[in-house]
Amino acid sequence: MANLPEKLVYYRKASGLTQSEAAKRIHISRSTLAGYETGARQPGFAILQDIANAYGIQVNALYDEVTSYQAALSGGDPNHLTPGTQILLQTLKGASEDEILQAVKIIEALRK
Repeated sequence: MANLPEKLVYYRKASGLTQSEAAKRIHISRSTLAGYETGARQPGFAILQDIANAYGIQVNALYDEVTSYQAALSGGDPNHLTPGTQILLQTLKGASEDEILQAVKIIEALRK
């Protein structure tokens, strides 16, 4: 699997779920899930966590693809990411799911 949308489709199908069934578990619309699966939309980390939970996988299974996907959206080169984003992604590489969730909560609190 080369990218995040393909992984999302793979894990949904491996879970034996239709888009509608998966969307209900994730608490999003079917069209939103379809957008994530086609690459037309990019899910945030909280949604990725909900997707991982719905499919019974660790969000880390998607993490490297998330980094690659974000790089692709910013021009295909990780160097196009802001320096702060590059530092954050490098710091979180290899982090446990709990560490990533804690970092997300801290960032969300700082944004308020």
